[in-house]
Amino acid sequence: MITGTCLCGAVKLRINGGLHQPRYCHCGNCRKFAGSSPAAWALANAAELQHESAEGGVIKYNSGRGLRCFCGNCGGPVWFESLDFPEIVAVPLGIIDAGDVPSPTMHLWTDSKPSWCILDDSLDKHPQGPP
Repeated sequence: MITGTCLCGAVKLRINGGLHQPRYCHCGNCRKFAGSSPAAWALANAAELQHESAEGGVIKYNSGRGLRCFCGNCGGPVWFESLDFPEIVAVPLGIIDAGDVPSPTMHLWTDSKPSWCILDDSLDKHPQGPP
């Protein structure tokens, strides 16, 4: 089981399964969502994600291809719900508190990365989305 929380702890999530396809994403939406480049993510089965929230709840913003989910109290990102693939959610790795977290294996949307972000690792690099 994997557990995580938002910045203030009001949103708690639990993934009753594993994370897969860990990646760094450099697209403009992920940069804005995470507040940095790259944004580190992994995918989970939507049916395996459970959450509870206190004051503020979870706020969802449609960024065009999916719903970016935030804590309604602190504004911290908690997950992404794809409109194209509703069976999966993307979880920002930085919110994970406990459990098996795989290391990212690729960079996505490198054509969109800012000039100050230097990629000097051996991970696969994809100019656009995943292959």
